[in-house]
Amino acid sequence: MFLGFPIWGMTAPSVIRSFLSKHDLSGKTLVPFITHGGYGTGQSLKVLADHASGARLIEGFSKQCDQERQTLEEVTGWLGRVELPG
Repeated sequence: MFLGFPIWGMTAPSVIRSFLSKHDLSGKTLVPFITHGGYGTGQSLKVLADHASGARLIEGFSKQCDQERQTLEEVTGWLGRVELPG
């Protein structure tokens, strides 16, 4: 499952916590893709690990979101490298 969101206040927004608390992702692979305004992913990966503890969290993608063309190229390249379990 790909889960995308922007960073709000150095963490994942509350809607992501709400989504994860209402859905059992045990045994699923969780692939985050995150945008931020320049301060990085903050505590968001810990939020994902804590709220989806039964999921396999693999390395995702994060990008400062002020360069659309570069972002499109980087996301396309990242998607080509993502290795999902068969």
